[in-house]
Amino acid sequence: MNHLFYQLPIRLGPLMTRQEMPTCSVGVSIAQQLYLLIHTRYGELRSDRSFGCRIWEVEFERTLSTGDWADELSLSLEEAIRQHEPRLKSVRVGVNSALVDRNSFIRQPDEYRQRATVTITALLTQTEEPFQFSTQLHVGQLAK
Repeated sequence: MNHLFYQLPIRLGPLMTRQEMPTCSVGVSIAQQLYLLIHTRYGELRSDRSFGCRIWEVEFERTLSTGDWADELSLSLEEAIRQHEPRLKSVRVGVNSALVDRNSFIRQPDEYRQRATVTITALLTQTEEPFQFSTQLHVGQLAK
């Protein structure tokens, strides 16, 4: 893969003055894309209303159990990655949730009840190299 990948966030000031933009590896570029997919709700990106995942639709859904919520998020992310990240294949998404340890916060926000760990494993399409991405989300309403 001999492509140029730009590091986020993209600063427009240097771009306007024709300065070099910071670049990153393919792995970092994919991780940035996955982070954006997870943290974007459907319809938020005007140029592509299908970009994002269902976390923002089901985060406050009180009728879902924690397990159902994790399953919904996993399925949504797998579909989003298939649709918006062609550099990955054989994608597997795992979502595990746990109660937040109140002692782990300096300030203890009452709205955080669960911590969801999202792990994505896949293969790079062009090189067949393994790829792994993991992030944690603090979720407010999952009290079940």
